[in-house]
Amino acid sequence: MAAEAVFGLVGVLLGSVSTSVVAVYQVELVGRREREAREHERAEASRARRDAFQRESITALQDAVADMIKAVYAEQDRQLERMGETSGWPARLWETPTAVGWSDAEIRLQVARARVFDNDLRTLARETRTVARELVWAPTLDAAKQSNLLLDELYEQFNERVAQALRQLD
Repeated sequence: MAAEAVFGLVGVLLGSVSTSVVAVYQVELVGRREREAREHERAEASRARRDAFQRESITALQDAVADMIKAVYAEQDRQLERMGETSGWPARLWETPTAVGWSDAEIRLQVARARVFDNDLRTLARETRTVARELVWAPTLDAAKQSNLLLDELYEQFNERVAQALRQLD
């Protein structure tokens, strides 16, 4: 009978220990899953904030590029009007007043470009700015026409890349 009592006690102790081990394991497993879920939630929230920031930055860059091109076209119209009056291409000089809207658009383009992570978009925006500047400062009508064609092509490429980048953020 003493042996049975010892075996019974050992059985109860083994049962208690195994129940305790399983309970501790369960608590740890649940805790790990909760931590992983919180980490996943934080990562999702961080990615959502980053994506929202990029959407805002990309559209700001697109607006700045569009405004720069508007300023270029307005300046080009002014130059063509002046050419009609003087029969010669009015090449810009340092003393020529800045094209209307140019400075604002250029500054906004540079600021927005710095916030965009997509290197292709950044490069296309920089190239568009360079060609726009060449067009405004074109020494001849032929040079302006050539820059105008390149500007149209770059602007089309830029807007296509904007569309791709925004689709990737959805």
